[in-house]
Amino acid sequence: MAIGVAWALLFGNPVGNVLPSLSILVLLFLLFTNIRTTIYVSLYSLVLMCLFLYKLKLRNALNGVFVVDSVLGFFLFTILAFLTVNLLNSYIKEKDELIKEIHHRVRNNLQVLSGLADLHRDDKSDLQRVLFEFQNRILAMSEVHNYMYKTDNYHSIEFANVIERIIENLKNKHKELKVVIRNYSEKIDLPIETAIPCAMIFNELLNNSLTHAFKESQDPNIEIRFSKNGENYKLIIKDNGVGMATPVDLKKPNTTGFTLIHILSKQIRANFELFNDRGLVAVLEF
Repeated sequence: MAIGVAWALLFGNPVGNVLPSLSILVLLFLLFTNIRTTIYVSLYSLVLMCLFLYKLKLRNALNGVFVVDSVLGFFLFTILAFLTVNLLNSYIKEKDELIKEIHHRVRNNLQVLSGLADLHRDDKSDLQRVLFEFQNRILAMSEVHNYMYKTDNYHSIEFANVIERIIENLKNKHKELKVVIRNYSEKIDLPIETAIPCAMIFNELLNNSLTHAFKESQDPNIEIRFSKNGENYKLIIKDNGVGMATPVDLKKPNTTGFTLIHILSKQIRANFELFNDRGLVAVLEF
């Protein structure tokens, strides 16, 4: 193609502006090339243009307006070509990094699922309850990914929306309870790497309250707060249920749910507290 354009410019009909043919040459190379090759093609096109103008001069067919028009147009198009190639390369690089990041997250999520399966394997409780909790934990993970793909933001998400989705899911699973859940979470972005463990912890705590807190309560309600102070995040889940009959040793948890909370809290380097205050209060700080 380059030879064909050169032949047409040097030995074809000299009538017309040289810019369109050279522009087509550079543009076609843009589809298959990188910055270095674009520079070579642009220099090659510049040489062809100079030879073409020299040919016109020998034929006394050259005028100043034509020269200025050709030279300025060529350099303008070449600059646009460089900017286009640079932009395309940045998009390709970003896409490659995104694909690597997705593979990394898929691998991590599969490891989490494998760990969940190991935790449930040792659970001797009712099979239906075990499957119910396992499903809720998977859904908590999926809510983070669903929101991430909907917003096209693959680095952080507005965690208040994830909280709301988990609330809706668990309320649908506990339809027999008439619990009022008040969500006072601030609209704060949370990195994806932190959002998934935090979503699973929140799912455990809310499900624990819905399952165990309100067996004797006449006016069940739960308050949820998610806030940020400086670089520190705080998640609070408070219910007005029966509270803890006996303190839970969080370093040596004896249930699948609290074991998972302990593992995930360590993963995001969070401080987790659980105490009674006219019901049960859970505080996660990280």
